[in-house]
Amino acid sequence: MRFLFLTALLGGMCTAAQAAPPGYRPIRRFYTPSHQPYRRLPTRFSFGINTAYYSGDLTDRVKDNTFRVGLSLGLVRTLSPHLSFGVDLGYVKLKAKDFYPSRGYSFDNTNGLLATFLRYNLFADKSMYLGPNYKATPVQVFLQAGVGGLLYNPTATQNVGAYYATLPPETPNAYPALAGVLPVGGGVTLHTGKSLALTLEGLYYFTSTDLLDGISKRGNPNSVDSFITGALKIEYAFGGSKQGKPLVHYD
Repeated sequence: MRFLFLTALLGGMCTAAQAAPPGYRPIRRFYTPSHQPYRRLPTRFSFGINTAYYSGDLTDRVKDNTFRVGLSLGLVRTLSPHLSFGVDLGYVKLKAKDFYPSRGYSFDNTNGLLATFLRYNLFADKSMYLGPNYKATPVQVFLQAGVGGLLYNPTATQNVGAYYATLPPETPNAYPALAGVLPVGGGVTLHTGKSLALTLEGLYYFTSTDLLDGISKRGNPNSVDSFITGALKIEYAFGGSKQGKPLVHYD
């Protein structure tokens, strides 16, 4: 009797294996707290351009900033219909002049930025759902927060008559230097195809340094500097075009 049972079991397994097409892999299911099954989307590679606005010892006015273009590369991985994890490697440029013309300060700064972040979609991405609740969701509005490091190297100058004189660092051998950053903000992602998306985001960066502009003791040593970035990113999903139309299960 036991032999007949094992034979039937092995026969059923062989039949199931033969019925599956070559290379077939069933969708791995995850579940929301309400027991809605979903699949995770492919990892997206991002390329972006950014511009930055400085706020610190010299000024907090937009008109005192000179906006220049920076670049970024990154990865975004969906974890759930509401949550994504990502990492960004960026190049950010800052340039501003003094709020007070009598002091005549200004600075120019190039920064290397590495940050990890979490995105929270305000509305669930139902294109990840399996079953009758599946729904195409081309637009996601999100909040974002992260942590990272900033490698900065400012050049501070002062207006002396008809020219600008470069100021020596307040601390010898101070640059380049590394500071911690906490970016917070939000944005919107527009899915333009199976593999392609556009993301527009704005982030406020809290920093751990008062020397982002190269001026601390000459300005206000009791406060730290900060900056804001606006970025437009193109995101491409690896393997997204190979999956075709998402399989919808009604079970």
